[in-house]
Amino acid sequence: MKSPSESRVRDRYSTILFWTAACLLLFWGLGERSLWGPEGRWGEITREMFLTGDFFHPAINGNPYFDKPLLTYWLIALVSMVTGRLNEWTVRIPSAAAALLGLWATVDVGRRLWSGKVGRTAGWMLLTTYGILYWGRPGTADMENLAAIALAVAWYWARREKLNLVTYLVFYLICFLGAQTKGLTAVVVPILIVLPDMLRDRRWRALFTLSHVAALVLVVAFYLAPFIYAETTRAGYQESGLALVFRENIQRYFEPFDHAAPFYIYFYYLPGFFLPWAPLLLIALAGSFLSIKRMNPRTRWLAEALILVFCFFLFSGSRRSYYILPMLPLCALLTAVFFEAHGTGPWKRLGVGLQGGLLILLASLEILSPAIWTFVKTRTDFVPPDGLRLLTLGIGLLALVPWVLRRAAPNLLATLTGTDNKLAPLIVTGAILMGGLFGWQQQSLEIYRTESPFVRELKTRVAGPPAKEIAFYQIVSPKVLFVLDYPRPVRILPDPDAVLRYFNTATEPRILVSRNELVEKWLSVLPEAWRNRPPTWSDKILPWEQRGSGKWSGKLSAWEFQGEAE
Repeated sequence: MKSPSESRVRDRYSTILFWTAACLLLFWGLGERSLWGPEGRWGEITREMFLTGDFFHPAINGNPYFDKPLLTYWLIALVSMVTGRLNEWTVRIPSAAAALLGLWATVDVGRRLWSGKVGRTAGWMLLTTYGILYWGRPGTADMENLAAIALAVAWYWARREKLNLVTYLVFYLICFLGAQTKGLTAVVVPILIVLPDMLRDRRWRALFTLSHVAALVLVVAFYLAPFIYAETTRAGYQESGLALVFRENIQRYFEPFDHAAPFYIYFYYLPGFFLPWAPLLLIALAGSFLSIKRMNPRTRWLAEALILVFCFFLFSGSRRSYYILPMLPLCALLTAVFFEAHGTGPWKRLGVGLQGGLLILLASLEILSPAIWTFVKTRTDFVPPDGLRLLTLGIGLLALVPWVLRRAAPNLLATLTGTDNKLAPLIVTGAILMGGLFGWQQQSLEIYRTESPFVRELKTRVAGPPAKEIAFYQIVSPKVLFVLDYPRPVRILPDPDAVLRYFNTATEPRILVSRNELVEKWLSVLPEAWRNRPPTWSDKILPWEQRGSGKWSGKLSAWEFQGEAE
């Protein structure tokens, strides 16, 4: 049996390893990829805030866009001011930092309510889930939302026996700061999570105090202040932040105007986001709910909280996969608690067996990738870069090393990770596979993303000499605007007649940019001499993109004219 000092040393080293791995998985190559999907909105809104000096009225291309509260833009702006740059890296830093905070809160709750081993196991699982690595590395508001919810729950359990003004004030401050990143989910979900514990032993009576009411009133006023300031200073600004809070949070929940997906999507999105640990999660859920009446109070609280939060999202009229990200810490804790409690029982053997089989299958697919790439090429024309070929094979082989170490040194991985002897090889293998996917394999595909090089060429040509006027046909994405870094809103031509006027009334050098699938709509209205001109340059269409249709939706082309009027 180890002495207390030996246990403390072991815990210290396992803690250092965990946080080193967390920083590596979340921050490695964070700025290497160009912006994708919704990231463009956050990057471009922040860029325009710096251009206008107005940090209370978000806009995209000069048009009001108050779709989300202000705090996530301010966090990006703060990182930008500290680093002296605004790029892909600074846009993503707040999300990655928020993921670290969410991990810390999860580990803390596990340690405080059960044991250090439970906290570390939950932390390792949460860190290496698809949901955390997929949404923790892009610059959006989802990870800040998750972090606020996890931190509020951690604060509740840290101060559960000290329900005073400070406790209430900090709890609501965390919640409403979270609401300033994405929405009121950051207030509702923590309350739902702590509710089962508050209802037990009539603890809810502590809420009927002046300190609780005072804390709530103060924090609500703090939350509303930026919206009120934006309302009272919005001369010419045509969107209301407060109106959008109601529309995006309350109306969307009860009367959805979009995102009306079927109710059952969360039954497969939740285990999907928890991959590669879905087998362990499903076994833990089944075993836990079969024995919920025999659980100790804290484990029962966790199961009840998970049910409440799942029902909250399930009953919403508006559903999107990433809405349920705040459930991942609860899932990680429940899984860790369940397998810690079941020792060497049949539930644990079944879970470890299924989970080990999945991880070995994934590693085997990586090792067999040379044959798989050949098959993919014959079906799609996709040719992986050499770096991806080597990385895939190498990661697959590396993922099998923990299984070798398990036999050579049975206790080594458990000591290093601070987790269970049976789960430790699975955890290390999962970290290798998921870290390899998001830290290296995904980065190697960046050479095939051609939009940013196209826009950088556009930026160079617009700047001149001579400087050129620029216009886009019908639509321009925030990602393009962010990379273009134009000092004022770009001109949007809404229809073919506007394109004709653009050419007929301007004699200075100019550039028109259009998505390829829209070109035919405006090209026919131009004089014949212009219709026969090919694009000056185009976004590169890769072989697997043009297979079948010969045209790729969303690709861009640009026509440059040197001022000849016809």
